[in-house]
Amino acid sequence: MIVNSFKGLTENLKYCVGINQIEVDPEELSLEKLLKLIEVIQKNHKDTVLQFFNEKYVLNKEHIFHACYFVQNAFFNKTNISNKKNIEFFLYLAAKRQIKLGLEDFGIDNYNINNRRISFCIISSENNIKQINLEVNKYLGSKDMSINLEEISIEKYKIVKNYFNFSNKQILTVLKSYGIKINYIEPNEKNIVNLFRALNDLICEEMALLSLEKTRSD
Repeated sequence: MIVNSFKGLTENLKYCVGINQIEVDPEELSLEKLLKLIEVIQKNHKDTVLQFFNEKYVLNKEHIFHACYFVQNAFFNKTNISNKKNIEFFLYLAAKRQIKLGLEDFGIDNYNINNRRISFCIISSENNIKQINLEVNKYLGSKDMSINLEEISIEKYKIVKNYFNFSNKQILTVLKSYGIKINYIEPNEKNIVNLFRALNDLICEEMALLSLEKTRSD
């Protein structure tokens, strides 16, 4: 499990984030049970958000941390798009305003359950992430797995890049800001780390633009 502490744009906004992946039994789990668990956890733990997500288009843990940051700031400043933080989380993961698209692209479905691996994120104002993780596993009869969100591959780079519709020109511009001056991109083992770094910056920029778009519309 990955756990980290953060603060928002103001000292009054401090929070913890936990990211985990668990092994589940498809015979014992349903989407309805996951939704019920979210309701139970958020009812029993004040100022806590629990959300299960599909990691297909998630670049890495920083992608999730950035989404949590913008969710917390949006609700603190009352610029949120959705009235639920766990739904707002999907919007910032996708960097899109449309709730339907966020749910379709990052929401859990039966494929995730049948694959036996479920990813989830906890956002809490208290230091109770590990306790909530224990409650999740107890409720679902699941167990922690090694987290694969930090895996770097050319295939994953292409999937995430295409999902966000980033152009090679955008990638090259970011790379040049790092002092890497090239005119052509061909992902390989030597440059893949920098390509992931560029994607991470571009995704964060998209989230920031979504946040500003909401502020301006108000």
